[in-house]
Amino acid sequence: MKKIAGALIVLLVVMVGASVAAHMLIDQAALRRNVVAALHHQTGLTLQMERSTIQLLPWPSFEAGNVVMVNDGQKPLLTARSVHAGISMFALLHREVRLQDFVVDGARLSLLRNADGQYNWSLTPAPSAQSVNLPVPTRAGERVDAHWDISVDALHLTNSSVEWKDSVSGLSGGFDVRLLDLAGLRSPSPWISLQGAHGGTPFTMQGHVGTLALLRDGSLPWTFSLGTTLGTEPRRDWLNVDGQIRDARHLHGISLTLQGEWPSLRDAHRLFPNAGLPDVQGIGGLLTIEDDVGPVNVSFRSVPEVFRALVHGIRPTRVHLHVGQAALREDVYLSNVHLDADGPAAEFAVGSDVSWKNAAWRVQGSAGTLEQSTAAWQSHLQSALPVAFEIRSQNLTLSSALNFSNSTPPTNAQDGAVFHLAGTVGAQSSHLTLEGGAHILHLPGALLNDVSLKSVADTTGLKDVHLSGLSLRSKEASVDGELAAVQSGDSPPLITGQIHAAVLDLDALQGLWQKQPTSATTSKPVMLPGMAGQAEKIVAPSGTPSPEARNPHHDSGLLSGGAPGESSLLVRRLQAQDMDLHLSIDQAHFYRHDYTDLKTHLTLSGGHLRLVPISGQGQGTNMSGELDLDAGAQPVKAVMLFQPLILPSGLMERLLGLPALLSGPVQAVGALTGEGDSIEALQKTLKGHLGLSVVDGNMDGKILAGLAGPGAASLLGDGSRPLRCMGIHMTLGDGTALIDTFGLQSGRFSTAGTGQLSLETKDVILHLVPSVDFAGAGASASVLVTGRLPDLHAQQARDGTGSFNLTIGGAPPADPCGTALNAAREGLPGPAVPALTQHHSHASDILRALGVLH
Repeated sequence: MKKIAGALIVLLVVMVGASVAAHMLIDQAALRRNVVAALHHQTGLTLQMERSTIQLLPWPSFEAGNVVMVNDGQKPLLTARSVHAGISMFALLHREVRLQDFVVDGARLSLLRNADGQYNWSLTPAPSAQSVNLPVPTRAGERVDAHWDISVDALHLTNSSVEWKDSVSGLSGGFDVRLLDLAGLRSPSPWISLQGAHGGTPFTMQGHVGTLALLRDGSLPWTFSLGTTLGTEPRRDWLNVDGQIRDARHLHGISLTLQGEWPSLRDAHRLFPNAGLPDVQGIGGLLTIEDDVGPVNVSFRSVPEVFRALVHGIRPTRVHLHVGQAALREDVYLSNVHLDADGPAAEFAVGSDVSWKNAAWRVQGSAGTLEQSTAAWQSHLQSALPVAFEIRSQNLTLSSALNFSNSTPPTNAQDGAVFHLAGTVGAQSSHLTLEGGAHILHLPGALLNDVSLKSVADTTGLKDVHLSGLSLRSKEASVDGELAAVQSGDSPPLITGQIHAAVLDLDALQGLWQKQPTSATTSKPVMLPGMAGQAEKIVAPSGTPSPEARNPHHDSGLLSGGAPGESSLLVRRLQAQDMDLHLSIDQAHFYRHDYTDLKTHLTLSGGHLRLVPISGQGQGTNMSGELDLDAGAQPVKAVMLFQPLILPSGLMERLLGLPALLSGPVQAVGALTGEGDSIEALQKTLKGHLGLSVVDGNMDGKILAGLAGPGAASLLGDGSRPLRCMGIHMTLGDGTALIDTFGLQSGRFSTAGTGQLSLETKDVILHLVPSVDFAGAGASASVLVTGRLPDLHAQQARDGTGSFNLTIGGAPPADPCGTALNAAREGLPGPAVPALTQHHSHASDILRALGVLH
């Protein structure tokens, strides 16, 4: 036993002695220079070490601290707190530094590019052949020079980080590497295992790749299989990538299969916060692609160009993708999206649920074959693509019908709307046919019944569009015609054609161009169940006020310039589009009245809009007029001729910038001009003469009370009052409308007089003589009406002696309709005035009994 113990002691002493002797005999400085030179020869990087140690026993190894790898003149590419590696003894005999187990702790990899485009990640070999001194003595005074290589069998990183900053593109980012294992780097199938994190979000990557030597010589296909995960949630994001590259060195013959599921595409922001990805939920599926970029020499410098070439050359060979929900634009959401094709020659099927302003649709169809779709995408539609789609209103779901929580049926759930779109789409030319119909068709702000729609669209160069055979039939509208849009050079697009409507109910369709009033009611999300999950959509508040109840100050209308500060919007719109349209309507219903044989020729060129002539019939009266709005130069100039025109009161009030005063057709006679950069400015600068008259209309009782005087409200009552007639004639100029004739009659009340109106402030001064008929006798007094429309106040006026006059009894007041209407119509014909209705008043009986009336 003592002999064995002694032998062990001797062996231990010999090993320790040999280790110490080897450490002392090795020229460590020279060997360190060999490692630095080998790295510089193969990569062009300079290696700096604050301290290093090389030992042979118990096994050959290398250890260094505060390591820096840098390109000359650049910021460090890599820094590390400590590096440890085992060295193969036999490889040294072949002038190769083989690191068998390379362990790096506290590393920091920095990929930087400055504003001048210079970067620090170049791995270009040294320009000249590098030779290093091998510390092996032969003869006195001689050294042997030889090339040395460096290789790594396995790499392990711990507690490290990666960052990048590109001052040219403005992109920057980074992540932490908790653990990176690269094993078998010299084997036919190296293994990769990465555990990292960014901002507290963990991610992993694991898998096998082909031998790394094939990345340089490309003699055999290089294969790989990698799997990634992101996050810690039960439904965390995952992606698997399998494939091969036939010639990895020149990127020839790329074949990839991607398969995964991502609850949200924006989860990638946890790694790349500046990526700006769209809001896409529930994306996943299977995608097989092929690509062939080569021949190209891949380097860090060529990465952007190689990436663009990869994107351009992608050829999908199999697609099965789905998306749960995606926000296409404001108020438009896609859900349950599916893209499917089993092969390049297979049909490329596309399907999606579309939510738009509380209406839900199902779009299903095909875009040629997968090969055709890819070719059209890569050539920017230079090769025509056949398409065929069906657009169907969404069916009513059980959850919507039973009104489950957070579930509201879409407005078109039971419409039965079906439309078919088929044809070809291409950059050179397109031909599409649209045909379909619906029992009820919901549009934003309008509802159409018993709808049928047909049209053929032809395009040339994605610029010139021609719609032929346009036909829309419904109870609210019956429209047909042709339209063409032509784009020529830098000129604004020109729209030409003719539109004819046999029937047009503008009251039913007024929500298409008038802004809906805002509501304090919070919109509720509508859940659309589907195979890929649930998608929310917004439900707009229901209910549309009648045209007469709408406040024009909150209604943009067709000619409104919008809110103050938006004056240039009208000018920009007029200058951005040219038109030449012939418009005709056989029968129109507008503001609860009928108009027939409406015609006009609309031209718009260089910002100059003209509607000449405007003709038709309203209230049995032939109409004629013109509108000329020239925004080709500043300020905008407007000319309006009424000879006469019968216009809805709401439209007339908007043209003049007045609040809602009355309802019913208004006969306008006269000529007006104005100029300014907005509708508001045009209204304030109107000049000319204008007569406005209403027959058989309505007026708010509060306005009548304001014209009648104190205490008249109790006599006239509240709400809308029938208006037998009203006539106003005025001369406009210098921001003021001088009213030379004013008269109206409503029931027993009538008034007449003169006054003026400020076009800018809407302040009114009226000198009136209101009268009240008491069954053949009347009461009247002079009043002064002041205020700002529509808030008017009347007070009794004094005569020339300063006295108040009140007349009761005597002859009944004269009918003001004849005088007022003749002045307002300027001698032109107009609708007949209804016969004056005699009213019996119990109040008059009491006055007669008291002897006041005779």
